[in-house]
Amino acid sequence: MSAIKKLIISLIVIVGILAMALIGVYIVARVKLGVDLFRTVGQLKTLSQPVNEEESFPAAFKSKDLVDLKSQTESQLGNVVLYEEGKGYQGYSVDFTALALAGATASPVFLSEQQTGALAEIVFYQQTGGKLTIADKDISVSVLQIAFTDVDSETGNADLNVTVKLDLTPFKDDMEGFPFNKLKNIVPDALYVTSVVRIEKGEGLAYTVTPKYLTLNNLSGDDTSDFFHTLDVVLKIGSAEDLNAKIGTTAANALIGTEQNPGFVYALKATGGSGSFAFFSFENEGKQINALVF
Repeated sequence: MSAIKKLIISLIVIVGILAMALIGVYIVARVKLGVDLFRTVGQLKTLSQPVNEEESFPAAFKSKDLVDLKSQTESQLGNVVLYEEGKGYQGYSVDFTALALAGATASPVFLSEQQTGALAEIVFYQQTGGKLTIADKDISVSVLQIAFTDVDSETGNADLNVTVKLDLTPFKDDMEGFPFNKLKNIVPDALYVTSVVRIEKGEGLAYTVTPKYLTLNNLSGDDTSDFFHTLDVVLKIGSAEDLNAKIGTTAANALIGTEQNPGFVYALKATGGSGSFAFFSFENEGKQINALVF
């Protein structure tokens, strides 16, 4: 037998052994962990593609919205949104003491989706330092945009859509052992997560938060659910449902708030004795506007 023929046979045997090993790993992952490695690789390739935030999140708040938020609230509530360079979120913070003293307003305050997104990020950063604890890890989270959908102006209820940027690097540091260490290089450093929850008003400032669904910006809903299952198996990040509830509730508490977690509206209205809020949709100059009203 020629040396070339022996080499070819040896290569075929090696490839066959590797293929069998990979198939074995796939079967173990599929049967024991409920993880489809081939599907996960495809999802990771999709997620690893660069994200153009301006195109993907058209309702995202910008620096101008921070200025507009301060101006809007100052005209009706006084100096409750503060600016001091080097402090808070990009210099902005909320003075909750001044907010409580402001009490009930003579006319309703309307905040656009962009202004609401800016307010959510300011309060969230102020309350948490821009971090959430997920699976015992402090993860950097930033609010990119807030949108209100399925608004019922009669009841004041709406779906609260919150898009956040979630830092994955602390989890990537723990990706050890075959085959997950091989996926580490294609796991993105950040995920763009959109949480959708239903906010239903109760009496006064009371409300309930009902999680609806969670998506990653460039994955389908089905792929999102499957991917989060894989993340939970590998990184112990929790389910998509758990993360959705955490993000949605945190955003609602920052904007509105409860006695246990005072937010902007709660701090303003609680001392007035007749506080309330609502989500409202109206037309202005031919454009449909969704707003938080309090």
